[in-house]
Amino acid sequence: MLNKLLKIGLPIFLIGVILLISYNTYKKTLDNIENPIIVIPNNASIILQFNNIKALSRSLKLSDIWIKLQDIKQVKNIDTHLEKISAFFSENQNIFTSNNLIISFHKVSSNKIALLYSCNIKVDEKKKNDIVSLFAEDITTSEYDGETIFFSKSLEKYFSFKDEIFFYSSNKILITDAIRTSNENTDNLFVNKSFAESYKTINKSSDINLIFNYNNSIDFVNILTKRKIELNQFAE
Repeated sequence: MLNKLLKIGLPIFLIGVILLISYNTYKKTLDNIENPIIVIPNNASIILQFNNIKALSRSLKLSDIWIKLQDIKQVKNIDTHLEKISAFFSENQNIFTSNNLIISFHKVSSNKIALLYSCNIKVDEKKKNDIVSLFAEDITTSEYDGETIFFSKSLEKYFSFKDEIFFYSSNKILITDAIRTSNENTDNLFVNKSFAESYKTINKSSDINLIFNYNNSIDFVNILTKRKIELNQFAE
């Protein structure tokens, strides 16, 4: 009887130990990955955190809300771009350290909006050019605050890195703001205690997390609407 218990119990125990070690290793790896939000300037009005980017395009096509939003030009443009990103993630899984993508919306002038895309990526100094070249071949470079900015004229996009965080935008000012934010580490969103505490509560198992910065939302919306909105106590 004891021998039977040992034969059955020992393999189960060993499997359990292996699974526990694997989980702890996986969790430690995740904890060591810097959150791409640290590069997002604090003037972001809306942040979309996609937690399963490879399945994103398919998930959005099944969403009634997203389908109805296609009437908005900006959303339609984002949808087209997300299809390409989803395919890019699937084709180049070996260079990404997570399956997450964060898109932040920013007011960059009195009548202009720009988006910042950021994610985690496996990279060293020598391979940065190789990674950017996956997006386009016509790459030129410039320097800002000790960091390299890559530019593709055909895509009209700027790319840069912060350690193993990769980010890009069609707006160069937004890229330089992101570089400054991540280098100084004094005005990123996590410096705001309210944001840091709120961010801990999000459900990362959801496909998408939507985060509003209500302090900047009214000015952001006024770019998209013909009738100006004026609210002094938006939170209330």
